[in-house]
Amino acid sequence: MTERSLESNDAPCSNDVPQVVHDRHFGEVRRPTNSAEFRRLGLQIAGALLVHNFPEGLATFTATLSSARIGTMFGIALALHKIPEGVMISLPIYVATGSRWKGFLVSAVIGTVSQFLGALLGYLLFVTYWNTAISGSIFAIVTGVLLYTVIGNMLPLARSFDQDDRYVTIWTFAGVIFFSTVAGLFNFA
Repeated sequence: MTERSLESNDAPCSNDVPQVVHDRHFGEVRRPTNSAEFRRLGLQIAGALLVHNFPEGLATFTATLSSARIGTMFGIALALHKIPEGVMISLPIYVATGSRWKGFLVSAVIGTVSQFLGALLGYLLFVTYWNTAISGSIFAIVTGVLLYTVIGNMLPLARSFDQDDRYVTIWTFAGVIFFSTVAGLFNFA
């Protein structure tokens, strides 16, 4: 295989993953993890977010039931957080397969279909049977799946690309602070 930069327009296919990548941010050459690891990570993130988006659909439905204004604010907040969520799903799949469309398609399906199904389930449960034990159990399971995916897979992978920890810790906390601020602003609205 030849050396190839990820900056070129020709995307690597699954059988021709670049072996050496020049990273502009760190100014060094390093070997990426193999495509099977990226594919596994992408599918694991997609699965976790599939489960995560289900309660989001439930929450959107519930928020809109209480007030159209609250439902709209909740929808805007969800739309903002769908951007990094889409990148988290599509980027590992793109790197593993070399197909932008596969990454986009998986991200779009996970981001829309599961949330719609969650809202539909919310409606069905609302008109039939719903209690706080069901709600608490669903949210606890989703939290566990997401924590395992982030702490057990995403952060170690990010650290493998940032050996000196020049960026990962700072940007992790920046993300937490940013979303905490956004959530706080919506509490005051």
